Amino acid sequence: MTATADIRPAPPLTPPRISRLAVPELDELRSPGVRGFFNRQLREEGLTSNWFRALSLNESDLERLNGYLLPLLGTDGRGGLSAREREVIATVVSGENRCAYCHTNHANKLGKVAGDWSFGQRVAIDHHQVAELTERERALADLAVAVNNDPQSLRDTDFEHLRTLGLDDHEILEGISIAAFIGATNRIGIALSVPPNPEYTGIPAEHERRSV
Repeated sequence: MTATADIRPAPPLTPPRISRLAVPELDELRSPGVRGFFNRQLREEGLTSNWFRALSLNESDLERLNGYLLPLLGTDGRGGLSAREREVIATVVSGENRCAYCHTNHANKLGKVAGDWSFGQRVAIDHHQVAELTERERALADLAVAVNNDPQSLRDTDFEHLRTLGLDDHEILEGISIAAFIGATNRIGIALSVPPNPEYTGIPAEHERRSV
């Protein structure tokens, strides 16, 4: 029988810090655009993401970054690649770079987009073993790995293969841009040691899975 003195409380889910640098409180932010961004996150997701909070130290840089990154990930309802394809790319690249925050975040988002939490987690581990990936998604994932790891390995035949799968040049460029930019965000997250939000790491409640 375990003595009461041997029982230790579980560590808190919330990490003690979210960046190696200073992180301003929300009420200290001066930019209306940045404050509005975090207010929307709180309203729509019930949280503020650790990665964006870490970058809010330089508000003007975060505002400019959001102007490019968020539309690139399809949050403005743009055409081109589907939301699932975008998240496949982001998840695969974040896994290649071993970025704890981005990998967990994008695997969570991919599961929501796909309506299958385990799908996002399995793509995050190894997309080669995920049978549900379409041929087009698999080709985009392979493109993303090449862009991230060794862009000089790409050949004209790789682009021709993507075109045979129905991707036009605009969509191929989107895929390259997402892979390259997510790679950059990974490096920021790793350098600052940004931890995943606890909400991104658990199996969603049944009602949440049904509502996806």
